[in-house]
Parts: sequence; C-alpha cells; structure tokens
Amino acid sequence: MDIKPNTMTITQLLSSRCQFSIPRFQREYSWEKRNYREFIDDMIACLRITDKAIYDSPYFLGTMLFIGNLEMAGQTLDVVDGQQRLTIITILFSAISDHFRELGNDKLSERIFQYIMTEDDNGDSVRVIQSKTHYPFFSYYIQDIKKEIRQEATSEEEVCIQETFEYLYQRTSENSLRSSLYKLYGKKYVDNISYEDILKALRDQVLKSLVVIISTGDRKDANSIFEILNAKGKRLASVDLIKNQIFSVLNTTEPADFADITWNKIKNILYSREETVGMATFFRHYWISKYSQSSEKQLYDKFIKTVVPVNDETYKEFLQIMEKNAQYYVQIVNPSREDYQNRKEYFWLVQSLDYLSDKFNIVQIRIVLMAMMEIKERGLIATGKFKNFVQYLEGFHFVYNAVLSRRSNVFDSPYSSFARRLRKCQTREQVDKCIEDLKNKLNKEYPPYNDFKNKFIHLKYSKQDTPDNLKVKYIINKIYCYFTNGKEEIFPDNGSIEHILPENFGEMALNIGNLILLEINLNNAASHLPYNEKRDNYYLKSNYDWVKNFVSNHLEWTEDDIVARAEKMANIYYHEILRKE
Repeated sequence: MDIKPNTMTITQLLSSRCQFSIPRFQREYSWEKRNYREFIDDMIACLRITDKAIYDSPYFLGTMLFIGNLEMAGQTLDVVDGQQRLTIITILFSAISDHFRELGNDKLSERIFQYIMTEDDNGDSVRVIQSKTHYPFFSYYIQDIKKEIRQEATSEEEVCIQETFEYLYQRTSENSLRSSLYKLYGKKYVDNISYEDILKALRDQVLKSLVVIISTGDRKDANSIFEILNAKGKRLASVDLIKNQIFSVLNTTEPADFADITWNKIKNILYSREETVGMATFFRHYWISKYSQSSEKQLYDKFIKTVVPVNDETYKEFLQIMEKNAQYYVQIVNPSREDYQNRKEYFWLVQSLDYLSDKFNIVQIRIVLMAMMEIKERGLIATGKFKNFVQYLEGFHFVYNAVLSRRSNVFDSPYSSFARRLRKCQTREQVDKCIEDLKNKLNKEYPPYNDFKNKFIHLKYSKQDTPDNLKVKYIINKIYCYFTNGKEEIFPDNGSIEHILPENFGEMALNIGNLILLEINLNNAASHLPYNEKRDNYYLKSNYDWVKNFVSNHLEWTEDDIVARAEKMANIYYHEILRKE
C-alpha cells in the first residue's frame, strides 16, 4: 500500500496549486447548522487578545485523504475524506472576502480569494475545489469574488450551501464578531482592535490550522484507508448495521464464506470503474427502488422488518439480488459501450445514461432506471418501448432541470413508488400501464413551451466555463441529429460548436441562435472570418445536413437574424424533437 502521510497547514494545502475534485458519487455538502456553527465557534475561540493585538493559536482540523500526488503542482486530486471541511473553509473565506471588499480593502479581498481560485500553468483561473454535485451554483454563489451572476438554489445541497454562507457572513460581521469576543475577553480589550484586524486574525486562524494529509495513487487503497479512518468513534451507518446483521446470520465460513464473498463482489462492482460508487449511496437507492421509501437513518429498522424470515435462504437471496442491482447501478452512473458488447443498437442508451446521470446529474433517475433494467432483463418490455421511455425521461429532465433549473428532489417519492410498482409487474401489459401512469404524472409537470422558449433563447456558448455551455452543446448536437431525418442519433465525434458570426463580434454572437455544429477541421479553418467567406469557403464543404440546410437558406447573416433563429430552434427542439404539443 503506497501512502504518503504529511502534516501541513491549510495555507500549504490550498497554496499547492492543486485542484481538489469532489467526484459526483461523494455525498453532497450536507453540514447542518450545528456543524458549521461549531466550526466558526472553534475558530473564534482560538483567537487570543494580548497587548491590544489579536493572534491565532494552534488548532488541529483532523485528517484528509486524497487520491493523487499533492507534491506535484497543477495536479487534480480526488477528495476521499475532507470534502465537508474544504467546502466550509471555502464558504467562510468567500464571506470574509466580501467583508474586506465592503471595508474598501480590495487587496485583502483578492488575497484571501487566492485560496478559492487559483491559476493553471496557462495562467487561466481555475477553482481550487471542483464538484459536480453543486456545479454551477457553488461557482457563482461562492467562488465568484464579485458574485455578479446570481444563482437560485434549486436543490437541497444548494440550499444548504446558501444557508451556510448566509450564517457565516452574519457571524463574520463586525457586530457579531465583537459580540463573540466580548464574551471571551471583555469589551474594553476588544474595542481596541479594528474590525479589519479581527477579520485578518480569523483568516490566519483558519490558514494556520493543521491537517494530516494522506495521499495515495491507488483508489482501492484510498477506500481501505477511508474505512479504517472512519471505523472508530463514528456512528455506524445503516448499511454497516445491515451488513453486521447479514453476517451474523450467514455465519458459515466453510467451505466458503458466502456473505463475505458476495459482499466483496458488490463492493468490487461499485469500485470497478473510474469513479467509484459509495456503498451507502447505492444501498439507499436500491432499497427505495425495490422495498420502501426511507431515509438513511431508517434503513436498518426497515431492513429488519422487511427482509423476513430471518434465515440463510432469505439473506442469501437478498445478497444475490443486491449484487445484480449493483451491476445495474454502475451501468447507469458510469455507462460504457462495453456493457452492451459494443453493439451499435445500444449506443443511444450509453449516450442517454451519460447525460442523465453524469452531465445533468439527475440522481433520482437511478431509482427508476434500476427497475427498468430489471424489467428489460426479465423480458417484460420490448426494446423499442424501453428506448422510448428512457429518451422521454432524458428529454423531460433536460427541460425541467437543465434549462429551467427546477428542483429534481420533488421526484423522489413518485420515482421510488413507480420503481417498486414496476418490479412487481408480471406481464408486458402491466409494465405498459405502469409506464403510462408515470408519464401522465410527469406530463402534468412538463414546463409549457413559452417557459421553455424564454429560457432557451437566452442560452449562450463561449470559451469561458459557464453553466450554459453543457446545455448548449447538448442542444446543438440534438438538433444536428434531428436534421439527419433519423439517420443519426449518436452525437458525432468530429463535431464542434461554430459561432456563425465570430465570437469577437460581441455578446450577441454567443447566443444560441448564432450557433451550429460544424466539422472540427472546418471550424478551425473558418476561425473569425466574415460570414460570406465562411459560407463560400468552408460551410459549403460540410457533410452535415444541418449546415447544408442553413447555407441554402441564408445567403447573408446578420445580428438581426440571431433572435429569430433562436426562437425557431426552440420551436424545433420542443415540438419536433421532444414532440410536445
């Protein structure tokens, strides 16, 4: 086991020029008020006031575990343990930065922000913490020094981030900080110190706090270390209690330990791909997909009441079905063409799963798709109907979540109820009825065209890292496929987003109405040329049906054409691709 333990300060950690990536399968930022209140209370309590000056004092922040080599600047490290603490420090520094700027000290505001945003070797700004679970909300609400782009919290995690920032912003206000310090040192000592110096001392208290860093290049080693680090002094999760219950019943170890072998098979399946899946996350989704709605804390009690009778046969069957669903789960969250022996008729499925589970990050959809995969394997749904339903879900969530930024957690209950009902189906007719009932429920929630269009026509695509880029790239590829008249449904590998009026034309050139898909080589060659030169020298050479259609209908192209085309594209997407009335 190759591990590299090291003791360092938060300053050294955040100044390493490494990026700390929180994989999408890590649990979301979830600190409750008591957690972040305790953190800021500890930081303030460590401050020392002597001789009319304020100082920091030693503080130990625990152990953090990463996959990668922290000694190599510019590397991206996966965070295995330490996500919550890194996130809370970032939120606190963002709040302090705001206070420095309000005091008129932009220099201090920018300086503390260097622990939130850093630069890569090309001098481009990059986030010190990168997370798929709370992007782009965290980027604009916390990691933007000016916070000019306001983001609405649309998930439980985002609400939690917002509440944490608001609390820490209030706790680091002058009145609140002085009030806290009055209780420790008395008013006359605290009033001799400026608010700016108090903020600087609080900043230094966090930066000089110590952590023990463990890094390893091996993911399995990291998982083993994580289990060891969290084995003592921590409340066992429900899945650990369930494991203990199963092992206590399936206690035969000769000629083979069935429970241990099968449990490890499940773990190996969940850890088998580039981004590992946590056992607790998988188990809860599996449980509510098959048995009953449940919080994490309720799982053990529900397991005891549900999985009966308590004997070898029942528990063996439970583990075997759990193993099969673990395989479904990794195929959903880490889709690969190899899952389907590289058969072209399933390429669409890999593409849909990739967008639903990864790029759109619709966690709730996993509950439905596990049940769908079981039904498909049991031969209770035709391939065509299976495809239509998955693509219906893809389209619905793109409009509902990606374009209109509505919350997906409202589907927890209906999706889990649907999955359990679906698994109980015994005939194709029952499956069809079950799917139709869910679609009827979702259709009532389907955003109307005008709501969709009003968001759609303002989407933009640029070289900057913006939350619109992923959505726009998806839309452009979908419209490309539409213009092939059904000949293609897989996004082309050689396609590139082309700005018809060049990007340097101005803000309007970034609008979705000014975009089209073009072969990479033609896109690079067209560069920033005027439209007529692009059209005559490059667009006419394209093999894409959409480009051919475009040039035949546009001898000229001006800024005035962009808005009209954006509305036309919205109409095509909603009424033709999604086939919504």
